[in-house]
Amino acid sequence: MQITKRIETFMLSCRFWSFLARSFLISLISLVSFTGGIRAETCPNPPGWLPQDLPQRLAAHQAWATEVLPPDPQDPRRINLCHADLSGLDLSGVVLSHANLGTTRIVGANFRDARLDGTVFDGAFIKDSDFSASHLSRASFLRVEIVGSRFVGSDLRHSQFPNVKWTDSDFSLADFTGSWFRRPVLRQVKFRGAHLPGIDFRTAEMENIDFSGADLSHSIFRSLTLKQIDFSFADLSRAALTRTTLEEVIFTDALLFLTDLRRLNIGSESRDRVAEFCHNLATARDWPYAYRDKKFLCGAKHLPGSFPLK
Repeated sequence: MQITKRIETFMLSCRFWSFLARSFLISLISLVSFTGGIRAETCPNPPGWLPQDLPQRLAAHQAWATEVLPPDPQDPRRINLCHADLSGLDLSGVVLSHANLGTTRIVGANFRDARLDGTVFDGAFIKDSDFSASHLSRASFLRVEIVGSRFVGSDLRHSQFPNVKWTDSDFSLADFTGSWFRRPVLRQVKFRGAHLPGIDFRTAEMENIDFSGADLSHSIFRSLTLKQIDFSFADLSRAALTRTTLEEVIFTDALLFLTDLRRLNIGSESRDRVAEFCHNLATARDWPYAYRDKKFLCGAKHLPGSFPLK
């Protein structure tokens, strides 16, 4: 009798966990179809097109995107502007959340204060455009090239930036918290006062970058070549710059509390070169608490780890 009850209990438990597993799988499939379905679909629009009824389509998409219930990705009101040429348009304040702007051409356009959360820009070309104060959280920027554009104060949290190429653009005061970069090429880009905590730049290629005043705490620059980088007044506490090659890097008033500076490559390690590096390092805040090799003691009495941090 007891054995029969145990078997029945075991069978009920198996059914319960099987039901939970099926429910989780269905939810996961629904999530993937919503967040990734736009990326997977082929573009039905011809290159360079622009719908004549764009205002009506934008209004319908706004009604769809702002519904109380989660928007249905199969709803015909969801706008698909892939391959469109949006150059010269004033779309400030527009609501294009979860829209498909993949492979679009955006030159001289105005997207200030636009709602673009979850929008797909994969393969787009953006030049001389203004996205300042726009809302771009959880957006996708796969292979997006950005030239001479402004994203000042934009919300780019939890967005994805694989294989992007940014040149001569301004992301000052932008928030990249929780975002993901992979093999980005960054040249002449401003991140003044931007929020970049914990960002992994290990696969990046960067030159002439302004990180002044940025939050780079816990960020990773390991094994990179940093050329013409301005870290003045930036928060680099607990950041990893291990094995980096430094060329014309400025640390003036940067916060270097527990920053990992071990195995740095500063080029020639002559006495004059080391003295020049130490002079640059000593302009930072809490630099004696940065982890570094003995050759870069730079006048400090102790290396980190040899005294209590109180």
